[in-house]
Amino acid sequence: MFTLGDISFYEIPNFLLITIVGMLVISILFGLLMGRFIFAPVVTFLLLAISAFILPNFYDIKYQPLLGYAGFLSVIALILSIIFWYMTRDRRKAKRMKQKALDEQKRYDDMQNQSEMESVKRHEK
Repeated sequence: MFTLGDISFYEIPNFLLITIVGMLVISILFGLLMGRFIFAPVVTFLLLAISAFILPNFYDIKYQPLLGYAGFLSVIALILSIIFWYMTRDRRKAKRMKQKALDEQKRYDDMQNQSEMESVKRHEK
């Protein structure tokens, strides 16, 4: 049960706002910029679970609601990660196809250069 005790009305909403914004930033960093979609929910849960056991030392609050909140935000981060993965899958597929085409072109160029070098060596003899 959430006990307010000595906590003022404005302290917990700041914690909630900071954690929501932090979860969004972590999701964007790991999901969109780094392409590591599963790290955002894991990091969110770990950071908030650690804070769930640290905050009761400073405020009159129990760890269970904070741990539940950590689970809730990690589920939201997981949903965001799934959305980011779905939104970027076409871009990743196009990038793979482009890289595959570049690799094939390089392999073809290498084979052409190698055959030209062999013909030059034959003509020099």
